Amino acid sequence: MKQVFKVVEPYRVPDGTLVSPFLNCKDSMSGLPFDLLDGFSLAAGTIEPKTRSKIHLMSFVTQVTFVRQGNLQVRMKGPRDDDSYSLSVRTDEAVITEPGTFFQLVNDEPESCEVLYIVSPAYLFEMSNEHVVYDDSVVFEENWDNLKSSGWRPAVQLPAIEQRQGAEHRMSIRSE
Repeated sequence: MKQVFKVVEPYRVPDGTLVSPFLNCKDSMSGLPFDLLDGFSLAAGTIEPKTRSKIHLMSFVTQVTFVRQGNLQVRMKGPRDDDSYSLSVRTDEAVITEPGTFFQLVNDEPESCEVLYIVSPAYLFEMSNEHVVYDDSVVFEENWDNLKSSGWRPAVQLPAIEQRQGAEHRMSIRSE
């Protein structure tokens, strides 16, 4: 393939962070052909100074968060964990978030943290008329204490695989 892919202007995603899906053909914001690449996706992200993402969970994908520059705290609670825990991630380090893991990105530093998200299978994000139709990431309004006291049952319903398949089908038709 004779093409160079470049990080483009990021947009704010529902968890509150900034993302540039520069190599994700399954993201309706990328402008890439839907069938270009299927097994994984790449996106650049920015976690602004003194901010934290909302707690979120991805039911169907595994994400590697690689810190390109800065420091990041990643708070997680996986399906087999009794409680949440935090990992400190620095420049040139990464963490893996498996499907079904609650997680939050925290930047307590005075500088932005620049990350690279490597997601498998490719992260699916569908927008139509500035409205999110489908997102592999489910964002919660609850805090960690609320989630724990609910028995890790958030107020919002997690998507079914059929919803993801429907979004994938709609996006493939649009790209034809």
